[in-house]
Amino acid sequence: MYNHYYTNPYLFNPAEVGSNGYLNFTLNHRQQWRGIEGAPVVSTLTFEAPFDYKKTTLGMSIRNYERGLITTNDLLATYAHTAYLTKTTTIHFGLSAGVTSTDINMERIDDPDDPILAEYLRYNMQPIGNFGFKLKAKSGINLGIALPKLFNTSFLNSRNFESYDFSPFDEILFTGYFKKRLEKKIVTRRYGKMKRRVEIEDPYAPLQMYFVYRYAKFTDERIEVLATLHLHEDFWVGGAYRVNYGPSGLVGFNISNFTFAYSYEPANHLVEGYTQGTHEVQLTINIGDRKKQERTKPILRTLPKTETHRARYSVEDISEGGGEDKGVAKVKKYYVVIKSFKDFDAADSFVRRLEEKEIYANIFYNNADKRYHVYSYQTEKLKEANEQRKAIQELTNFKSVTIITVEQ
Repeated sequence: MYNHYYTNPYLFNPAEVGSNGYLNFTLNHRQQWRGIEGAPVVSTLTFEAPFDYKKTTLGMSIRNYERGLITTNDLLATYAHTAYLTKTTTIHFGLSAGVTSTDINMERIDDPDDPILAEYLRYNMQPIGNFGFKLKAKSGINLGIALPKLFNTSFLNSRNFESYDFSPFDEILFTGYFKKRLEKKIVTRRYGKMKRRVEIEDPYAPLQMYFVYRYAKFTDERIEVLATLHLHEDFWVGGAYRVNYGPSGLVGFNISNFTFAYSYEPANHLVEGYTQGTHEVQLTINIGDRKKQERTKPILRTLPKTETHRARYSVEDISEGGGEDKGVAKVKKYYVVIKSFKDFDAADSFVRRLEEKEIYANIFYNNADKRYHVYSYQTEKLKEANEQRKAIQELTNFKSVTIITVEQ
C-alpha cells in the first residue's frame, strides 16, 4: 500500500506514467507498523520520461520489499500511450513488464532442512507485469482501472522463469480523483526586497479528492478516500481514511524542482499497543521544464528567407504602421513580434542573429509607439497570429512574444 499515490499515481497505475509532465525521479519509502519485528518495509524508485507533443511516455520502477523472512526486488519498464477522444478528453493506456527476484533468509529459519525448501533457488527470477488505463476529462475528473499483477506470484521456485501463471484478474484496482486545472492563477512572489505578481504555470484548484477501491482474490477488499487542501501553491495538508483500517495524515511542500511529502498512520485497533504507527516519505526531483502534450505539434512559420545581408535594411526601407491616413479603407494586419527596439541598428542586429538559427524575420516601424519591431510572421487573421505566437514560445527560447495590430 502507498499513501502518496496522489502525488505519484504511477505507483498504482502504469497509465499514469509521466502525468506530472516532468522528467523526474521519485523515491518512496514506507515503514509499516514500526516496532513490530518483520513488519513490511518497502522502498520504490520510479523514473518517468514524458516527451514534448508525443503521445508516448516511458517509465521505470525499481522496488525493494522486505517483510519477515522474505525480500523481493522488482524491476519494471513501462510504456504508455495517449489517445484523444475529444480536444479536451484523453484516454491513457500503460503496460509494464519486468522481472522479480525473491530471497528467503535461510539463516533465520529454525529448520533449514524443511522439505519445502529442498529445491528452493535463492534469488530466483520470475516474470511480472501490470496494465492500466485512465480517462481524463477537462472537468478535472480522472477515472482509472489497473491490473497490478498480470502473473500469479510464486516465491518457492526451483529455477528461474518457471512461474508463468497468467492471472490478471486476481487483483483489480479502481481509482477516481478530482483534480481541476485552472485557466490562470496570479500569485505574489518575492524577488530580493521586491514583490512581483507572477502567473503560475498549470495551476490546480486548492481542493483535490481521491478514491481507491481494490479487489483482491486472496485478501480483503480495500476502500479508501483521500483529500488534500493546498493552503499555498507550494504547501498542502490532507487526510485519508481506509475502511477497516483507520485514518492517516498527509503534508507536503515544493521547493524549486523538489517535492517532499510525508504521511503518518497512527496505531489502530489491528495492532494497537504493539506499534509506533506507519511512516511514509516521498521525494520527487523534477528535471528541466514541464513537457507539453497536445494533439499536434505547432508549426513554426516565419517569413521567407531573404538574400544574405548586404546592407540588409536601411531605416528608409522598412515598412511603417500606425499612420493617420483618413478616407482610405484600412486593413488590419497582425504582426507576430519577437522583440522590439528603440534603435534600428539593434533591431537589424537581432534579425541577423535570428537568421543564424534559421528563423527569418523582418522589421517594421510602428508610428504609434515609435519603436522598431522584429516580426517573424504577418497575417490578416488573428487566429493564425495567435497560433504562430504560441509556436514560437513553445518551440524556441523566446517567451515574451507579442502580437501587434496595425491598420494599413
